[in-house]
Amino acid sequence: MCYYLDYRMLYTKLIFFPFRCLLFALVLLFIGSSLLEGQSTASILLKDNSQNAGIDFVHFAPRPRWCEIGPSVVGAATNEGLSLVFQEEEEFWKSNGRLLTMDEFANMHLIKMNGSGGAWLDYDRDGDWDLYLANCQGSGDITNVLYENQGNGSFIRVYNSGAEDESEGMAVSAADYNNDGYPDLFVTNYGNFKLFRNNGNKTFTDVSAAAFPEGIRDWWYGGSTWGDYNLDGYLDLYVSGYVDFSRRPRYTSLRFPMDFGGLPNTLYNNNGDGTFTNVTSTMSVLSDASRKSMQAVFHDFNEDGFPDLFVANDTDANGFYLNRGDGTFKPFSGPSGLSTTDGSMGVALGDMNRDGLTDLVYTNYAAEVNTLAFLVDNKSSNDGSLRNAVFIHDFDSPMVHKLSWPNISWGPGLFDLDNDGDLDLFFANGHLNSVSGDNRQSNLLFENDGKGHFADISESSGILATGKRIHRGALFADYDNDGRVDIYVTVNGQQVEDGNGNIVFDTNQGKGVLFHNETETENSWLKVRLEGIESNRDGFGTIVTIHTNDKMQKQALSSGQGYFSSNARELYFGLKGAETIDQIDVEWLSGTKQSFKDIPARQTIYILEGKSLHQNTLILNNK
Repeated sequence: MCYYLDYRMLYTKLIFFPFRCLLFALVLLFIGSSLLEGQSTASILLKDNSQNAGIDFVHFAPRPRWCEIGPSVVGAATNEGLSLVFQEEEEFWKSNGRLLTMDEFANMHLIKMNGSGGAWLDYDRDGDWDLYLANCQGSGDITNVLYENQGNGSFIRVYNSGAEDESEGMAVSAADYNNDGYPDLFVTNYGNFKLFRNNGNKTFTDVSAAAFPEGIRDWWYGGSTWGDYNLDGYLDLYVSGYVDFSRRPRYTSLRFPMDFGGLPNTLYNNNGDGTFTNVTSTMSVLSDASRKSMQAVFHDFNEDGFPDLFVANDTDANGFYLNRGDGTFKPFSGPSGLSTTDGSMGVALGDMNRDGLTDLVYTNYAAEVNTLAFLVDNKSSNDGSLRNAVFIHDFDSPMVHKLSWPNISWGPGLFDLDNDGDLDLFFANGHLNSVSGDNRQSNLLFENDGKGHFADISESSGILATGKRIHRGALFADYDNDGRVDIYVTVNGQQVEDGNGNIVFDTNQGKGVLFHNETETENSWLKVRLEGIESNRDGFGTIVTIHTNDKMQKQALSSGQGYFSSNARELYFGLKGAETIDQIDVEWLSGTKQSFKDIPARQTIYILEGKSLHQNTLILNNK
């Protein structure tokens, strides 16, 4: 924020000093030229392919009509005013088969506005990515939906899969929690959460009650993430708690997250027998009920072999916790540089400047720039034993900050859209405040110059062609296996006038967007899928380093990236002109290390822990 205050002051002064204006323009021209230097010459194009792919899912998460009417009708949001609006909308706003109370109705805009996410997963183990989408509506005839990838660029809707949850869906994370080789689904809701076990026969079973014998609280949950924090080979689960409506203000009006208290987050230890135990109180991880958490991610930032934890919090300081390696965590939010007080939403990981260290991107509320946090030190220690992880915030990408300032960004993504070997940047945008008018905003796309500086290519790439919408989660996967990463973006619906004075739900606005990557490039690529044996079966936490033409890229497979969503469980490497990978190094959480030499590019490889590399084949039933 200080950066932008200074910028605006400088800009004001320049208006009154022509010479300085000219000098400033020359500086900007120089910066722009430097940003373009080293960029790919590929013709970058992302095109909405939802209809052609057969994905017609509508996220029924409209803002309440009373929010659109606003204070002009409701006035000071008195009980009388709300009663009138409530009566008009009583047939629409139902929850679990009953009419909402007036208080519930007044709070509903928060639930709907946060929207819902989804997950890419290969649920049938046929080698391509299927799509599971959550719905925030919460009614008997509107459920979560699973789409099966047909392998030809199209999808079909799967009915009676067993995962058609009718709750008010929020976030989705996919993981093989029982190490049977088939990805399971964890869905958070407003009111509870659900664990759907993949039966291996294209069906799921709700095992929530058995998996969590201590019970499931009736809370408003946010995002979730999976990681093996204690290195026992089983994926543990971290679940974010969000707003506590019981800790509400005395007045009845349009409400925002800062008006309420927060709910505790929970770390569940996977017992390895299909059940989980709440170990939050003994782990020193975030359980403070004053914070409202959106998304979390496990990653070994200090590279000591144990996954650390970052938590993006809304309207409160973010949380960062170093894994001590003894089953506990050390709070390190302040010293890390990640403890900001912005309204943080989603998070993405990746080496943005190619220095071999994993950096962070987290999205923020309007009038707060999205944060690019570069890891600068993970070797030193302040206690003689536990290595630090220290970040600095980047202000060398002025376009990222300038364009993110007026937007609310939710789902971020770091991915190599043109296969030139560096990670590009995507933001899914859409406003929250219904009284402000039009909530719709355009997404943003930035191309990396290879040094962590970004240039805005939103217009030239074609992503603006979909228009302004209320975007939320962004999910990344090469769904058609053409070597280019695609994006699905969830979209909130809204109520509109139908031209005859009637208020209707605009289903077009509620449809998600499938951005098919149609970038024209000769750059090569490699995709890596992992299968753990001693480590967790998904390979979360595994570090893969590739070497090509004296250049190095390092990535780690992580759960929890984005906003309320899960990316495909696959590592993507853009190789630019390299057609052979000189060496691939793999470091598993178990400590197992592997190396492979002279691997041809333009293929998907499957690496089995401690054993072999398979080319263009699936590894099934290896345990």
